[in-house]
Amino acid sequence: MSEASARKIRVTVRAVQILESLDVDKIGEFIFWSSVSSDGGPSVEGRYPANGHMKISEEPVFNRAVLNWVIFEGEVTDHLSVELKGEEEDRFGGNDFLTTYEREFQGPAADWLGRYGPGRDTGDEADEDDPEMMSDWRVTLLVETA
Repeated sequence: MSEASARKIRVTVRAVQILESLDVDKIGEFIFWSSVSSDGGPSVEGRYPANGHMKISEEPVFNRAVLNWVIFEGEVTDHLSVELKGEEEDRFGGNDFLTTYEREFQGPAADWLGRYGPGRDTGDEADEDDPEMMSDWRVTLLVETA
């Protein structure tokens, strides 16, 4: 890869939507984990929120949370791997885990720029199966020039 093809980008988790909380009261206490790697380099890992948890209901009016969580900012050339995990803290037993979100970007980084969300991808991968629509939660990402 030539340095001329490198591009500095930022990946932001704009929002999450919980479709099924496993708590009896239908309000879950969630923690989100990210792991992003580029071009074979080390993974950049993160946690949201940094401490504690956030409460999100599964009720349709209250099940979406805007995070605006920057999970990666750096130079990339032709590959980026994004993995997100959601964990619901359980007061009475072991914690529950949401389906793992994974997306691979390949090719020129300029082609990745856009919004990736349930049913509304704007990047070149818009015709693929929609990885942002998992059975128990949804995620919206923004990939932009940094």
